[in-house]
Amino acid sequence: MNDKKCDCERKSSKVVFACSGAADVGELTDLVARKMNENKIAQMKCLAFVGAGIPKMIDSVKNSDCLVIDGCNLDCGKLTMERNGLKNFTHLRLSDLGYVKGSSLAEEHRIHAIYKVACDL
Repeated sequence: MNDKKCDCERKSSKVVFACSGAADVGELTDLVARKMNENKIAQMKCLAFVGAGIPKMIDSVKNSDCLVIDGCNLDCGKLTMERNGLKNFTHLRLSDLGYVKGSSLAEEHRIHAIYKVACDL
C-alpha cells in the first residue's frame, strides 16, 4: 500500500475539493481531484476539514483559487464551502455535464473527460 500523507496545511495557489460522495458520481469527483493533484494541476484538499469548521485549515485556502467538484445537484461540496464562509470558488457539477447518479461508473474515459473540463476551469 502506498503511503499518502496529508498535505492540507500547506498553502497552495490552486486547490481542488471533491464531494467524494458514495455514489458513482461522487467517486468520479474524487478520482478527478486526485488526478489533478497527482499531475500538479491543483492541490487536492479534504472537504472534511471545511465541514468540520477548522479555522486554521479554512484560513489556509481563503486566498487560493479553489475548484469544488460535486457529483450531483445536492451540491454538498458547494454548500459545505458556503456554510463555512468560503464563497470565492469555481463550482463544477457533474450532473450538469450529463453524468447521472447510478449510471456513471468510474471508468477511465469518464475520468479523463471530466479531468479535461476541470483543468480548463
